[in-house]
Amino acid sequence: MKNNLKNAVYNAIGFIFPVLVGLFTTPYIVHKLTPEVYGIYVLVISLMGLLSFLDLGFGQGIIKFVSHYEAKGDFKRINDIINTSLFINVIMGLLGAVIIFTFSKFLSLYVFKVKSEHLETSILSFQIVSVGFFLNLLSSTFSNIPKALQRYDVAVKIQNFVWFCSIMSSVLLLYLGYGLVEMMTFYVIFQLLGVFLYYYSSKKLLPTLKLSLSFKKDVFKEIFGFSVYTSINAITGNIVFRVDKMIISYFLGTAAVTYYQIPFMIVQMANGFISSVIQFLMPAVSFINSFGDKEKLKELYIKYTKYLFLTSIIIFTGLVLFGKPFLILWIGNNIAEKSYSLLIIIALVFFFVSISNVGYYFYNGIGKSYINMISSFVGSVSYLVAAVLLVPKYSLIGAAVAFSFILLPYPVYIHYLNKIVGVEQKFYIDLLLKALVYIIVIVMIGFNFILNITFINSVIVGSLLFLLILTLIGFTFISKTDFIEIKRRVLKV
Repeated sequence: MKNNLKNAVYNAIGFIFPVLVGLFTTPYIVHKLTPEVYGIYVLVISLMGLLSFLDLGFGQGIIKFVSHYEAKGDFKRINDIINTSLFINVIMGLLGAVIIFTFSKFLSLYVFKVKSEHLETSILSFQIVSVGFFLNLLSSTFSNIPKALQRYDVAVKIQNFVWFCSIMSSVLLLYLGYGLVEMMTFYVIFQLLGVFLYYYSSKKLLPTLKLSLSFKKDVFKEIFGFSVYTSINAITGNIVFRVDKMIISYFLGTAAVTYYQIPFMIVQMANGFISSVIQFLMPAVSFINSFGDKEKLKELYIKYTKYLFLTSIIIFTGLVLFGKPFLILWIGNNIAEKSYSLLIIIALVFFFVSISNVGYYFYNGIGKSYINMISSFVGSVSYLVAAVLLVPKYSLIGAAVAFSFILLPYPVYIHYLNKIVGVEQKFYIDLLLKALVYIIVIVMIGFNFILNITFINSVIVGSLLFLLILTLIGFTFISKTDFIEIKRRVLKV
């Protein structure tokens, strides 16, 4: 099997690079656009993401089945899978583009309630990004081929290059006095560049690839039987990560979207490191599962579950202890004062989301993506109902608390996974109870202490507490055997 460690490292690089660039560019973009217009920018990107379910989950299907048939050496079937997926993505991409373009005025005026002085900018931005949506779906056909072949290094390099060009063009345009419309135009241009780069790389990795807009019914049935669940999962996932901003805009205005998006983005980026690093698990699990090696799957599950608990609790601790001074230094005291309490609540929810990431990739890898779909559906609907009820009454705090409702399926989700993999429930419960002790203490410190002290004091006290808690976490979660294994892997890298 191909090098999991190499893929994990490249996934980490693919995550860290845009985060570092974003840390420098986001404050500049927010201040140049103003919170109101930046809120429109968030909504434009969110709508495009919301409609990404129109790929019918065929992106994940490509990863699953190209990986599966590569193990069997059936390259003719791989060609059929890619071409049928391309056909679907072209049709659905055009459909999504028409929807976004047609409803751009309605959404801006009646759903997002954009102020009159920004209405024209909003409408035009939505219309431009409709082209970007089509290109995104087209690109997803080719961007998932290197991942399926467990060449995440190729996918990461292209993804980072395209993203860097796009974000730096935004900074340059704002510096030259242009605005959101020009930003979105260049975003589309670089999406087009990405399509060509992903296709060229896929062709090099898979010389037998021959493109045609052909549709094979049996191939569609095979992929759709798997991908329908990931598609529904994408819909419900987008309710969590896209619709919340739309609900906030409807009840509180576009500026409130910015005040919520900033802490949400920080927490999502921090925890996104975990998800990005372990993306390789899906093709790896699919590869192992094709040989029926249950013991290898169990070993893989235990190892990465322990790693995720350790990493997630460290990230949560850092977010709570350093969140307030970071926000002040990064985006300004005005936004920091409004956003820090939101950050604590969002970080708490993301801790549980992060430790369940192993489950997401395992369920997909062993062909039980419907479990992810059911879990995501229940959590997302619960969250949506809670947001509609709590946002009007409790404002942004209500939105953050409503976010916790996505965790409702979590106990059953993990219990069933442990049963399938063959791991005792006690293993997971022990890890969870240890983590909860630290979480309760850290949340109390955040709300009762960090929230109410000055910038300098929060940096000093936060640093001392972080070192102390980090040491305790190390003794709690890392055994001598684990330490030797981690040391070996780090030295190998």
